[in-house]
Amino acid sequence: MSEPEEEEILVEEIMSTPPITVSPDSSASEVAKIMTEKKIGCVVVVENNRVVGIVTRRDLIEKVLAKEKNPSKTKVREIMSSPVIYVEPKAPILEVAKIMSKHGIRHVPVLDSKGLVGVITDKDILSVAPDLIEVLTIRKYSS
Repeated sequence: MSEPEEEEILVEEIMSTPPITVSPDSSASEVAKIMTEKKIGCVVVVENNRVVGIVTRRDLIEKVLAKEKNPSKTKVREIMSSPVIYVEPKAPILEVAKIMSKHGIRHVPVLDSKGLVGVITDKDILSVAPDLIEVLTIRKYSS
């Protein structure tokens, strides 16, 4: 006989709110300052009230610093990851962990029918479900 299923933890219970957003015309330098000031690993890019991209620390390192671009002159639209992979607030965190692992990402915007409501990260998930570390660390190596 199997034990009753544990109650699923939903994204809306652990996501970070409010999400920090920037315009596609913001500079990489502005984004780095915001991320440092707010102690966050990503910002969501919004244009005309629509999520159009996401910028992470990795984007700043790989697409600006490693290419020796001027952060003050590099626009977010040049370095943002797009299209954006997102989840809904009612999604179970196990599903989000699988999405993160499949796509090799650590930050996922949360959208409902009205738009952007938060961001969930691998750290958010691990803080409430450390047993999901195996799901989050599995990467697709075969093509």
